[in-house]
Amino acid sequence: MTQAASPSESEAAILSFLIVPHRVKRTAEIRTLSLGLAALGALTAIFVSWLHVANPTIVSLSFLLVVLVAATMSTRRVAVATSIAASFCFNFFFLEPVGTLRIADPQNLAELFTLLAVSLLASHLSSQVREAQVLRRAAELKSALLESLSHALKTPLTAVTVAANNLNAESLTAEERQEQAGIVRAELDRLNRLFQDIVDMARIETRAVAAEREWVQPAEIVEAAARQVEPEWDGHHLEIDAGADRSLVHVDPRLTSAALAHVLENAGQYSPAGSTIDVNVIVDTGELRIAVRDRGIGIKAHEQQRVFERSYRGAEAYLQRFGTGMGLTIAQGLVAAEGGRIWAANHPLGGAIVTIAIPTETRPATVLEGEAI
Repeated sequence: MTQAASPSESEAAILSFLIVPHRVKRTAEIRTLSLGLAALGALTAIFVSWLHVANPTIVSLSFLLVVLVAATMSTRRVAVATSIAASFCFNFFFLEPVGTLRIADPQNLAELFTLLAVSLLASHLSSQVREAQVLRRAAELKSALLESLSHALKTPLTAVTVAANNLNAESLTAEERQEQAGIVRAELDRLNRLFQDIVDMARIETRAVAAEREWVQPAEIVEAAARQVEPEWDGHHLEIDAGADRSLVHVDPRLTSAALAHVLENAGQYSPAGSTIDVNVIVDTGELRIAVRDRGIGIKAHEQQRVFERSYRGAEAYLQRFGTGMGLTIAQGLVAAEGGRIWAANHPLGGAIVTIAIPTETRPATVLEGEAI
């Protein structure tokens, strides 16, 4: 599991998690700019070599369309770069004297600056609309998250309050008093896990999770994960199949076990009480795979990717007594910190199966036993 943060770090992480807007990745910007430049080049070639278009109005409107598409798909700086490239092509290939950047006719100069001005204005307006949409989606997400957290906090807080008040009742027997104290401890543990989930999610969002790989046996990772979810196990039976291979894997045991714990907890929440949950461990060439199968009703096809979205809870969320929809999202982030992947599917015999795959080196366990520690 990720290391506990100091109070100031936790507060900063939670605040960052709640206010960090969506950022367009640099690779997406480069891809959109490349497509825009390619479109301008293709239009120029078609107009000059094939259609022999000499009407500046047709050319400028065609170039403007490319700029608008770029502005709609990407950021303002991509739209501005596309606008400048469009103006260059317009001037060099279609305004007299062709083949130079000089402009002989003042009317052509006006056309060039009109194209550039309209392109920049259009890109600005498109960017403003897109920023407004991002803010609206972010506000909706924050609202949904806060509502989910509010509900998740209310249940254990209510249980703690009732149990604490019951402890003051003089009519309670020693056994009943012990039972109420156990409820208080269990609900406080639940609250602690909830706040740890929030901090973990914040660290994932701010890319503050770093992998520290060690040589461990996969069985140790599964056992550590099972201990973390034991209070929420609800009588489920864990069936572990690690095969005969006892090779060591080079992974971060804390991140891997924490991710697996979230997967196990999710499996328990969506399975009937007392049912069996299977854990299959495979150490393949260059990869550790851990598959968790529950005995629930499975995952609908359109939800198999969405279950990893932040705060998303499936149509069967009513089966859960407690949950915020962050578990599988956190698991995905922890696995990604190790360069791994996670996916969900339905098992042919029923239930859902979630698989974690982490790239790793392997070596025989006897190598570690012979080394000085």
